[in-house]
Amino acid sequence: MVGSRDCTTLVQGVHRQTALVRGALERAGLADIPVHAMLCFVDADWPLIGGAFVIEGVDVLWPKKAIERLVSPGPIAASRIDETHRTLAMTFPVA
Repeated sequence: MVGSRDCTTLVQGVHRQTALVRGALERAGLADIPVHAMLCFVDADWPLIGGAFVIEGVDVLWPKKAIERLVSPGPIAASRIDETHRTLAMTFPVA
C-alpha cells in the first residue's frame, strides 16, 4: 500500500522487468550474474528505525538505502561488470 492505494501491480511489473534482464544475461552467456529486484520510493514517509522491507522478493526502500546497496562491493570482477553493462545497454537502448 502506498497511502491508501494498492500498488501490488508495481511489484508484478518489477518481476516482469527482472525476467527480461535475466533473459538478456542468459542469452549473452552471463547467467551467473545475480539480478536483484528493487523498488525505490522518493519522498515517502519512512519510519526512523527499519522501514525497508521485501515483498515477493522485491526490496522496497528509499533513495539513500538504494544507493548504499548499488555501490556496495559485490562478487563480480570489474571486467565482468563492464561486459554486463555493455550487454544490457545493447539489449535495452535508451528510449
